[in-house]
Amino acid sequence: MAEADRLRQQGNAEVKIGRLRQHAYLGSGREAIELYTQALESMETQTGCREHAIILGNRCQCYMRLGRYRDASADAERAVEVDPSYAKGLYRLAVCQKELCDLAGAWESATREPEHDQEQCQDKKKTKNKYKYK
Repeated sequence: MAEADRLRQQGNAEVKIGRLRQHAYLGSGREAIELYTQALESMETQTGCREHAIILGNRCQCYMRLGRYRDASADAERAVEVDPSYAKGLYRLAVCQKELCDLAGAWESATREPEHDQEQCQDKKKTKNKYKYK
């Protein structure tokens, strides 16, 4: 998992310094996408794995910036499959579906609520209340 995190951070750095836009103009744009792909290959796929969903989401965003909505849509769908509570995945899926003229699918994705793990929600509430001023 440490290797995947390192690769994800490198991909994030590539996006932040604007390499994705620069190379998209030149027709390439592979650096961040390749780093995210390597990160995904270095980790095991587990349902409910937030880190896996985030990396898929990051790669999806890169594809969207390049106008590669079919690839982006596949990553967004996979991110939601891996972690059904990943709201950004649903949002990005809806955007991709809209761009691909699948308006019914876009509406379904946009109005679908992310599934939340009840235990996780309870833990967040406890933590939130723990630090609340009285």
